[in-house]
Amino acid sequence: MNAAFPYHAGVAVPVFSLRSEDSCGIGEFLDLKKLADWCVMTGLKLIQILPINDTTTDGGWSDSYPYKSISTKALHPIYLNLEKVGVLNDENDRQRFLELKKELNAKEFVDYPAVFETKMWYLKKVYAQKRSKKPDFYEFLQQQCDKQLSEAVDYLHDRGIMLKGDLPIGVNRESDDVKQNPHLFNLDMETGAPPDAFSAKGQNWGFPTYNWTAMEAENFQWWKDRVAWFKKYFDALRIDHILGFFRIWEIPKGSPDASFGHYSPEDPRTWEIEGRKRLQTIFGDNSLLICGEDLGMVAPCVPGVMRELGILSLEVQRMPKNSSRPFSDPRENPYLSVDTTGTHDMPTIRGWWEQDRELSARYYHEMLHHTDDAPYFCEPYVCQEIIQQHFNSSSQWVIIPIQDYIAMDGDFRWDCTWEEQINEPSNPNQKWKYRMHQTLEELINNERLTCKLKNMINKYSR
Repeated sequence: MNAAFPYHAGVAVPVFSLRSEDSCGIGEFLDLKKLADWCVMTGLKLIQILPINDTTTDGGWSDSYPYKSISTKALHPIYLNLEKVGVLNDENDRQRFLELKKELNAKEFVDYPAVFETKMWYLKKVYAQKRSKKPDFYEFLQQQCDKQLSEAVDYLHDRGIMLKGDLPIGVNRESDDVKQNPHLFNLDMETGAPPDAFSAKGQNWGFPTYNWTAMEAENFQWWKDRVAWFKKYFDALRIDHILGFFRIWEIPKGSPDASFGHYSPEDPRTWEIEGRKRLQTIFGDNSLLICGEDLGMVAPCVPGVMRELGILSLEVQRMPKNSSRPFSDPRENPYLSVDTTGTHDMPTIRGWWEQDRELSARYYHEMLHHTDDAPYFCEPYVCQEIIQQHFNSSSQWVIIPIQDYIAMDGDFRWDCTWEEQINEPSNPNQKWKYRMHQTLEELINNERLTCKLKNMINKYSR
């Protein structure tokens, strides 16, 4: 680490995964305030979340997928704290809600359909009580979402905590954006990723690909408006699958799987030109800290363009960009980067440790420099040594999933290691339901973990 440059640390957790005594079966915007309190206690400077746009189509499990927004400018009302919106007038309704809230909050996971049904029932009741003030129901929900998220953001800023959002590469083909601007999308194509380490047949995300020619003709205004909306709430932005701005894996709609796709444009000689032009025009003139998710099959031109535009790369030790090595050394990361132990698409460090015993033993000896036999499970001291190694990286930012921070405390962490993985990219029917086993109140009161993390952050000047 170079003392001449600032270094910082943050925590990554989806809003839906937050558990508090006040919420109703799912994390809520206002729960970010309690997480911010913990960040202040530890010295963490940033909270990174997954997309929080509205995804509602039918209220079922498919809507739990946070990357399939129905509008790039609408927040998801499932993250509202109901009692802050209004109190139910009817005593029977109030009692019913308290029973439902207790039942939903007791569940290990987010029961998305049940939570959504309960919240919509409550919100419609409150709306009916306020109907004389006349916005329509959907506008009413968006007003409440903006009010509560803005309250949380102001609270974070007052305490010196940044909020980092996630900009998905695609949008739902049934979204308002597609309906209002069909000429900006290739509706006969779908977006995805080619076969790779995550999925043998590739991934089909189901989104229409972009008609970049039409977008450029309008000076990328649709994208500029989208970024402007993000600036209302966020200080930093993760560009999901930044490789898609250079070239995208395009799959003809109706194909059996993503292996039937192709890169678009097909000529690699154009990738650098197009990527630079799009990123510069869309993100080049704003105050956000821009980070790119550049994992996977990265074209050679991508790193140079990102450095040129000051876009931070993403560095994952167990997914090195030098494919000849099993692990990267965080001390060799570029300064303009975000270093992390993993993403929402990967197992936690405990899950990864148990996944390949030969590989984890090699890591234990080569990267942590132990000479004894590697433990079968990723013990708390191992988790701590791994995170310390990341804090000692050359990256400007180290942002660790909350599950991995908590894993340093053997008495506090959850025994169900494999239930902490947020997403399995190879599963097209994934239910996005991970919820912290611990409440935020319990996290705040865990002096042992808080002090341990605070001392580590101070030791490595983060």
